[in-house]
Order: sequence, then C-alpha cells, then structure tokens
Amino acid sequence: MAAQASSASELEERLTFIGLDERALAELATIQGYLDRHLPMALERFYEKIATVPAVNRFFADNAQMRRAESSQIDHWKKIAAGRFDQQYVEASRRIGLRHARIGLEPRWYIGGYGVIVDHLVSGVIQEFIADNLHTSAKGLFGRKTGNDNAETNQKVVELGAALTQVFKAILIDVDQAVTVYFDKMTEDAAAISKENADKVLHAVTATGNVLQKMADGDLRERIEQELDPSMAQLKRDTNAVGEKLSGIIHQLRDTSSSLKIATSELLSGANDLSARTQRQAATIERPSTGMNQLVDAVLDNAKIANDAAGSSNLSMRTSEEGRLAMSEATTAMEQLADTSEKIAKIVGMIDDIAFQTNLLALNASVEAARAGEAGNGFSVVAVEVRRLAQSTAQASSEVKGLIEQSGVEVRNGGRLVTEAANRFDAMQTSASKTNELVEVIAQKSQVQAAAIEEISRSIREMDEMTQHNAALVEETNAAIEQTEEQAHRLDKVVDVFMINPMPNKHEAGQHIRPLSQKRA
Repeated sequence: MAAQASSASELEERLTFIGLDERALAELATIQGYLDRHLPMALERFYEKIATVPAVNRFFADNAQMRRAESSQIDHWKKIAAGRFDQQYVEASRRIGLRHARIGLEPRWYIGGYGVIVDHLVSGVIQEFIADNLHTSAKGLFGRKTGNDNAETNQKVVELGAALTQVFKAILIDVDQAVTVYFDKMTEDAAAISKENADKVLHAVTATGNVLQKMADGDLRERIEQELDPSMAQLKRDTNAVGEKLSGIIHQLRDTSSSLKIATSELLSGANDLSARTQRQAATIERPSTGMNQLVDAVLDNAKIANDAAGSSNLSMRTSEEGRLAMSEATTAMEQLADTSEKIAKIVGMIDDIAFQTNLLALNASVEAARAGEAGNGFSVVAVEVRRLAQSTAQASSEVKGLIEQSGVEVRNGGRLVTEAANRFDAMQTSASKTNELVEVIAQKSQVQAAAIEEISRSIREMDEMTQHNAALVEETNAAIEQTEEQAHRLDKVVDVFMINPMPNKHEAGQHIRPLSQKRA
C-alpha cells in the first residue's frame, strides 16, 4: 500500500497539479548554483538545531550517525533543488518515510525541520543573489543608474521570485512524499495489527463455541485443548472451568437425587406405621370416659373460682397500674426539676459572664480616663456600657430567683406524688392477700380432681405405651423429614446454578408426584 502511494505515476500527478513542469524546472535551474552552495550550511544549521532538542536528538545514537544522516540529506536535497523527481528519488523518499514510521518520528518534527532548512537556504540564496546582481550594475553619467539598468534589475528580481517559488513547490512535493509514506505505513501497520488481533479472537471464539455447543448438547466432557493467544488464556481457563463446574454439579445432583429417594421412602413407611398406631390409641382412649366426666365437673368448679381469682388479680393489676402512673408523674416532676436546675445553671453562667464583662469595661474606663485626662470623652461611652451590663445582671438575678422558687414547688409536688404512690402500693398488697385466699380454695378443689384422675390413670398408662411407640416413630419421621429437607436444599442450590427456560408441560410432568397428605388419606 505504501509503495502504491509513492509510485512514480502518482508523483507525476502531484507534479502536474502543483505546476512543476519543464518551464518551472528551467526557472529552478537559474538558481541551481546558489542552492548547491547554501544547502550544506542550511543542513548544518538544521542538525545543530536537532542537537538542542531532546525529543528529536534521541533518534541518533551519536554525532557520527548524525553526520552520516546530514551527508545523505545533502544528496537528497540537491535532487529536490534540481527538480530531479525520478524513480531513484521516489525510492529514497519511500525509505525516508518508512524510516520515520519505524522509529516513531512524528511528522510535526520533520515538517518543522523543513522550516529550519528553508529559512537558512532562502536567506542565503537571496543575499548572494543581491550581491551578484544588484550591486554590480553599470552606472550612468554622474554615477546614476540608467533606465535600462533599473529595468534589468527588476527583471532579475522577478526571475529570482519565480525561481524561489519553484523551490517552495519542490520542497512541498518532498514534504507530501514523506508524510504520505509515513501515514501509509502507519495505516498498513494498524491494519496488520487489527487483522492479527481479529484472527486471535476468531480462533479463541471458535474454540470456545465448539466447547459450549457440546455442553449445550449435554456432553460435558469437551474441553479447549489447543493453545490460544496469551491474551485469550483467561477465556480458555474460564471455559474449561465452566465445564468442570457443570460436571461436578451433575454428579452432585445425581447423588442428591438418590439420597432424596431413600429418605422419602423411609418417611412414607414411618408415616403409615404412625397412622396405624394412632388408630389403636384412639380406641383405648374411649374406656376412661366415666372418670373424665367427674374430672370435667371438678374442672368447672375450679374454673368459677379461677374467675373470682382473676377478678381480684385484675383489681391488683389496675391498682398496680395506678401506682405505676403515679410513679411516672413523680418521675416527670423530677425531670422538670432537673430541667429547671439546668436553666438556673445557664443563668448563673450568664451572670458570671456579665460580671466579667463589667470588670473589663470598668478597667477600660479607668484606662481611658487615665489617658485622656480632662478631655476623656470616651469615659462616658464606657460608663453607659457598664450600666447596661449592670441591668442585664439584675434581670438575670431576678430570673434565677423565680426559677429557684419554681423548683421548690415542683419538689413539693414530687414528694406528694411519691406519697400517693406508696398508698396505692399498700392497696396492691391487700389485693394480693385476697388472691392468696382464693388460691387456697383452688387447692382444695384440686384434691377432688386428683381422685378422678386416679381412676383414669390406668387407661393413661396404656395410652402412654402407645404414645411411646408413637414418639419413637415421630422421631424417626422427623429425622427422615430433616434429611429430606437437607437434601432438598442441596438440590435447590444445585439447580439454582443453572438458568433454564420453564418446562412446557410443567403440570403434566408433576402429575405422578402426589403430596404425602394425599397418600396418607
């Protein structure tokens, strides 16, 4: 691509477009000698400039390499000055542009270098041209130039301008060549890197896609075996890790499913046995019905007495609640007392501050009076401030007095409330005594219940034996249920790892599974 951009045919198009034809080259040839003489000095100044710029100087290993580059540039610039844009020039320009692209020399530096060279080159050519053509013209009578001499001078200046114009065109052509080759090379390198990266990604994606397709088909044995680019190594590791993880999950799912089936079988067997024993127990319970009737009568009497006891207890509770409220009021009064004390403390602090300020003002008044003598008008101002502070002090003292009196009243109220609370708690004690009497009555009735309960104890013993069997079965059932629950949780965790679509016939798929309650029925 770079070779195509720098081909001779394209260069010819550029020369035609910019106007470097045979006439232009002829104009350029008129100052060829000047250019050849000043090129070495211009390039010397250019490389002296490079030596002072670290950003460019770093591309040269030493001064010897810089001198070699300078020599090559002299030959190259002589071709430019002579307008020799042949195939040899094209190849040289291409080498220079490629060299700049490889070492990373940005166009801004060597375009700036053209400016340095042109500065010295054009300046030298013009100065020498003036010395040769404008200072040696023949003089007319009395040392004045004739009209013909002026015309000749003007013509030479025009010719110089035309020649320099062609020089600038030739230099622009060379700049275009170098920049074009540079950017063509950069574009070519970028395209190559992009293609290389795309190939790496395609290779990795293809390998990963093959493994994922196998996984989608249910074969979890497939792995990425071929080597991938280091930048894709993480993708390979992650893909293979997914395969390993899925394989482990499937193995765990199979084991969990088997354990779940065994636990469910044990649960069903125990539930059936428990159901049979419960039925036999129900038949046994029918025998102690007579004793249960007596027990019911006694329980009814006890219930009435218990109601009376509940009434007394309620009274005690209400009394206790009233006592609690009284104590709450006492607490509130104490809190108000504390708040009042806090306000008193703040006012006392204010009094202290006012006293301090009063002392300072008095001191200032004394100092002012001492300094001013009879003319001390400032003393009157200080005296006014002292009076104001004294008034503030008096007002704060009055507030302190009022708050102290209020605190006394609240303290007395608090004492009264505490006394009332004590009285109410005495009433609670009386109620508690009444409750105790009722409890004694309940105890007497309980003896009647004991006689009836003895009658049914024999039946209870039989029931107890059956209950023991049932308890053992319940424990086994619970153990099986816990195991089932644990296995179900494990199975849920395993299944939750996957993101799957809902089953299309979910209702039909679950018809063969009946709840345990239905099986018992």
